[in-house]
Amino acid sequence: MATGWNCWQCRASEIPKYFGSNFRTDESRVLVHRFTKWSVALAAAAMAVMGLAGPTSASTSVQPAFAAQAAQAGLDKAEAAGLQREVDAQLAAVPGGEQTGLNEISWRGGKAVMTFPLPGEKKARAVGEAFAPAGSPNCSYLWTCLYEHANFDGRRLTWSDCNFVNLADWGFNDQTTSWHNNQSSGTQTTVYNWNGVNAWVVLWTSTAPSASSNVGSANNDKADGLWVC
Repeated sequence: MATGWNCWQCRASEIPKYFGSNFRTDESRVLVHRFTKWSVALAAAAMAVMGLAGPTSASTSVQPAFAAQAAQAGLDKAEAAGLQREVDAQLAAVPGGEQTGLNEISWRGGKAVMTFPLPGEKKARAVGEAFAPAGSPNCSYLWTCLYEHANFDGRRLTWSDCNFVNLADWGFNDQTTSWHNNQSSGTQTTVYNWNGVNAWVVLWTSTAPSASSNVGSANNDKADGLWVC
């Protein structure tokens, strides 16, 4: 479980020494570790206590740009405002994201997307996205997805970027209970736990197409990083 690490850099050639021989990289890659779940939680708490507004004020209604989506989803004013507060808190806690939908935040030009469940629903889906049956994954083709809760419920973090990902940078470390690898057939995603000292430890490796509705007690809420394709 990640308990925090200082901001540091290392040459790609030195990464295996710190992360273990199974860590895949190349000579040009540099990883920078910046955030932990504690910094995310503190930022969200500070925003709530001091009443600070994020990119979109948590005290106001939905942005006009997304009002049509709220109507399409059948949300009343209170439901839409509550959903907006969730989005605002995430944006304030993890800078660099952009709200790209009523219940969506995107990073890296849309290569990483966090989707929140709509009010009254357990499973995250974009407005207009088809419903998936209970207990079924809903990650789009060529993407890999992590889910906050079992049975593919809760917030959904999706990736199409072939890279190493520090989940703390997106406010999603130690929060994964189910996953869906829906990349092209045979493409792998490896998920890691940071041991809190000096190494990334492999939790599981999946080969597309595959999914798990529950990672089990040994791996639950331990995912801190992943290598997509």
